[in-house]
Formats: sequence, C-alpha cells, structure tokens
Amino acid sequence: MTDPTDMPFQGDSDQPRESIYEGRRPKKDTGSQHGTDPAADGSAPRPGPSTTRLGMLADPEETETDILAARVAGPHDQEGMTALWRATMDLGHWWFVAVGEPGAESPAAAQIDDQLMLLTFTSAERARHFAVQNEMIGADEDLRAIALAPAEVVDSAQTYSEAGIGGLMFDPHLAGYFMPSEQLPVVWDALGGDVDGDSDTPVDAPRPSGS
Repeated sequence: MTDPTDMPFQGDSDQPRESIYEGRRPKKDTGSQHGTDPAADGSAPRPGPSTTRLGMLADPEETETDILAARVAGPHDQEGMTALWRATMDLGHWWFVAVGEPGAESPAAAQIDDQLMLLTFTSAERARHFAVQNEMIGADEDLRAIALAPAEVVDSAQTYSEAGIGGLMFDPHLAGYFMPSEQLPVVWDALGGDVDGDSDTPVDAPRPSGS
C-alpha cells in the first residue's frame, strides 16, 4: 500500500481533450454496504455484517454500482457506462482509507497494473471492509477514513494527474472499475455537472473488470 503524503485532496481542474477509459480489478478479493453518512470524526463506522468463522468480515451485500458495473457489456456500451457513472457520481460521498500521521493524513493508494491508483470506496463500510481484509486494521478497530463529495474530487483531477496518480479504482476488492484522473472532469461535465439524472448525454467510460 502506498502513502502519497504530498497528495492534496483539492486542486484546480483541467479539461483534457480525449476520453479514454480502461478498468481492471486488483487480484485481492475482499469487501460492505452502501449509503452511510460520514462520521463527524472522520472514522468509518463498523459494518453490520457478521464475521466469518475465520474472523474476517463477511462479504458485503451487492449494491447498485456493483449491479451496474456487472451489466456493462464492454467499452462500447455507452448506455451501461452512463448509468454506472451517473450512479457513482450521484453518491453523497466517496470514501478513502486515511494513512499517515494524525493531522497529516493522505488517501491510501496502490500500484495496479503499473499505475498508482487512489483506492476509492462507495461507502464507509466498504472502505473498512477492505482495510480489515487487507490487514490494515484489526476487525475490532475503527478505521480512519476520509469522505469527500464527488465534486471535490473532480476539482482535484489536475492535481492528481500532476502528482502521478493514474486514476481512481472504485471498490477495488469488488466491482473494481476505474477512471483516469484526467477524465474525471470530462465525465462530470458529460453528466451535467451536478449529476442530477437529467442529462441524456452518453459517456465514454471505463471497462469494468470482467467485461
């Protein structure tokens, strides 16, 4: 796991000219549930699912983004990718595992297919599940997590690119779909900026794993 200590969460956005996506799932297979509001102290609440007999957290229930990612027929499935990214960008927050010293935390990242990726989660529980399954924390420990509105992350796209962050891998232990940093503003704009579901503009989007 990589700690990009100089990686800010906000920065000026840029508008790249091309929109090329490709997503791959990391080899680790670990996982929790959608839709939790961020805790006031930035910690991720413990998930509801029970542990397995091996002491690991049980696999999370399937969510809307899991279903949409699995339905994408391939890189030319404009309708499927538009639905997936609309659902992803319509989430209240994206979650990141916080690493580093208290007061100087940064988002956890990992090398995936020779690119440095921010590990991004669609819920606090999923971030915690990943951390437990990858032995970053114990099953009885709280997780230090960072919750950001999608718009904040989009605004930092240029900063991420300049810092060598290749992109964001969403729920890497589950659906594992990917967006390059430089393409975040493209998709955001294509979906209407506020992602209110009213835009019919098709989106060139990444190929989820398994497609």
